[in-house]
Amino acid sequence: MILSFFKNKEKVDLFEDQYPDHEFNWSAPWWSLKENLRAKIGIQKEIHLEIGPKHPLSKLQPIAFAKCDASDDVLVFLNDGRFACLHLVWHGKIDQFPDKFPSTYFFKTKEEVQNFINEGAENYT
Repeated sequence: MILSFFKNKEKVDLFEDQYPDHEFNWSAPWWSLKENLRAKIGIQKEIHLEIGPKHPLSKLQPIAFAKCDASDDVLVFLNDGRFACLHLVWHGKIDQFPDKFPSTYFFKTKEEVQNFINEGAENYT
């Protein structure tokens, strides 16, 4: 499914059915956005609103695939094959420090992502 919206008079397509090929083992507070398409659409739209041309993800077309209930963190996969954790600020626009926020942590491998999910679950109370 493709959802389109306009950002600064520019059409943005959200590919809501895209998920990484790899299956992760989810533990609270992390969950797959496959479970809730409405949440995925809202998160994906916010990503597009917050990421401007100066942000490290601007050319990497981040696609959200997981959400953490303990924070505003989302996991995204990128068009260069990497993954990232993105901490959204939820103000619906590019931040005053567009190269720093939303803050981003990159992962090189799927194993690093799984370790991050596992560590988050261990620390979740």
